[in-house]
Amino acid sequence: MIDFAKEAKDNPYKKEIQATLERIEREMPAFNELDYFFSIVRDHYLTNFEASAPDIAVLGSGVPEELVFAAAKRPYWVLGGSRISSLWADELTPRDTDPVSRSALGFIKSRFGGDTLILVPLVNDSARKLTYILQTEGLKVHPLHFPPMKDDAAIQEWERQCETARRAIALHLKRPLTERLLRETRKTIRRAKAEVRDFFESSEGLLRGSGRMLIRSSYYCVSDLAEWSRNLENLTTRLRRWRKPRGRGESKVLLLGSPVYFPNYKVPFLIEDSGLEIGMQADYTTLSQENGGFVRGQRTDFAEAFFRADASPAYVRNDALYGRIAKLVSRREIDGVVYHVLKGQTEYDFELGRFEELFERLNVPVFRLETDYNQQDVEQLRIRLEAFSEVLHQRHYTSGGIAV
Repeated sequence: MIDFAKEAKDNPYKKEIQATLERIEREMPAFNELDYFFSIVRDHYLTNFEASAPDIAVLGSGVPEELVFAAAKRPYWVLGGSRISSLWADELTPRDTDPVSRSALGFIKSRFGGDTLILVPLVNDSARKLTYILQTEGLKVHPLHFPPMKDDAAIQEWERQCETARRAIALHLKRPLTERLLRETRKTIRRAKAEVRDFFESSEGLLRGSGRMLIRSSYYCVSDLAEWSRNLENLTTRLRRWRKPRGRGESKVLLLGSPVYFPNYKVPFLIEDSGLEIGMQADYTTLSQENGGFVRGQRTDFAEAFFRADASPAYVRNDALYGRIAKLVSRREIDGVVYHVLKGQTEYDFELGRFEELFERLNVPVFRLETDYNQQDVEQLRIRLEAFSEVLHQRHYTSGGIAV
């Protein structure tokens, strides 16, 4: 067995992975059912591709999972959460490139060759620039364009995009993605997403938010989704039987805005260190796990289902994100909102005004937190978050839901 802790001492990237996992493990209960999830996350991020590269790689999470899981035995999701891999892209990107894009580009350039088909959802300008850079570097890239509005014409255009991607994948793999295969994959995905919902209902108040985030993100670390579902079901069953002593009654916050990707858990760790509990996390990556899709006649309409529910920043007005957040918050009690904006991801600031108005009506304070993957601002952010935590603890909601 490989001693990852020993190897990490001489490798900054492995050290970053190991440090985040160790921090989360320390704060989780000693359940054997958790070992599987830590193992698959570690293996995913530390995979050595020298012997064999994955068939399909996906940049981000904005691609229908049916196309990915039905396509290849070895799909690989590149989410872009590493500060170290972002440094690997220094010579390829402008200084103002957002850290997620830099991290993803650095990882792809260091790991993948021309044998991997890279699917890139064009959800923002950074994704378009990355597509150009990867293509000029000689990599095999297939972009998926998102229409900026959601209407009947846009749905038809998106279905054409998915069909083109399906043909490109089949050509790359030299085998078809049949309707039967897509339907069977859809059943597996629906079960996995049902298990995610059960897990979050059962784990609230029992596991720390950062640990729940890790388990949820492990969805993008597997090739055998059925096995992942069985293990998540086992963990949920164990949690339902667990009698945990009452905690300190920390204020619950909703973490919203720019997605948080492993291993850069700087923001959730700061939130928890400030005496707050991450009761909910909602961004287009996590919300995509709620999209169950549907079947019409003999045709698998995963493309339309995905597009209607998609909450990525690709749209002029992100009504899907707004509507689902409004419904989510109205049904579950939270004390405040941490609105996370990564530098360079200005598209999330465009939505902040609408959310401020929503949370003001609900009498929920909002804290806007702008940062990047570096550690220089940690202490400053900690002071501000502790002040916000104190506001929530005292229930001083005199200023309504205006961002601070």
